[in-house]
Amino acid sequence: MEENFIDFKCPGCGDPISFPESFRGLLQECPGCAESVMVPSDGSGVGRQPPLPLTTDRLVLRRLRGTDWKDLLELTSDEELFRYLEGRPLSEEEILQWLENDRHAKLTTPNQTFCLGMELRDGGKLVGYLSLGFTEPQRLQVGFNLFLSQSCQRKGLAAEALAAMLEFCFAGISLHRVTASCDSRHAAACRLFEKAGLRREGEFLKDHRLNDEWANTVHYALLKEEYRRS
Repeated sequence: MEENFIDFKCPGCGDPISFPESFRGLLQECPGCAESVMVPSDGSGVGRQPPLPLTTDRLVLRRLRGTDWKDLLELTSDEELFRYLEGRPLSEEEILQWLENDRHAKLTTPNQTFCLGMELRDGGKLVGYLSLGFTEPQRLQVGFNLFLSQSCQRKGLAAEALAAMLEFCFAGISLHRVTASCDSRHAAACRLFEKAGLRREGEFLKDHRLNDEWANTVHYALLKEEYRRS
């Protein structure tokens, strides 16, 4: 049976675009301007852009800016941040290159993470960021990481940001599945994911080396139907 198509205008460039009926309500990329666009689910003639930025009681989750380099340099210079992560503190040059690359990233850009800075509403300081990346071509499943300054931890900010991000993923852009993983020794990350409702799917034993020793990775996930029930 021949599939019907949904015809509408891109909210970015205004050009007419068309997607198969099976993409109704899903996030796609405009063939003309490459901007991320939600295929209309209500029959409207214009698609909508992903609902960003996100605002919580204490945070604004928004795209990174060139002016964030000092806050990011401060954030990533803390070696404690990499205690359970592969990586190292970044130099000023590396931060600037990161921000330049991120400027061109779209939510739908293949094989590239999409970052949202975590800005305090009181004072405007960037204290962390979320990175998201689609894990399959249909753009229905996304993996994420969350990084928060040591000075802002144990204040509920990570939980606040994660709750907003899950709302964005499931209600905002209608994803099917969200995943995360962490070193099994990172007790705070495990608690954060579990309190947010993510389900512990399994643990890979000694699957990566960190600080010259083998470590385990714990994998978490949440389905849209599980999120709706929570």
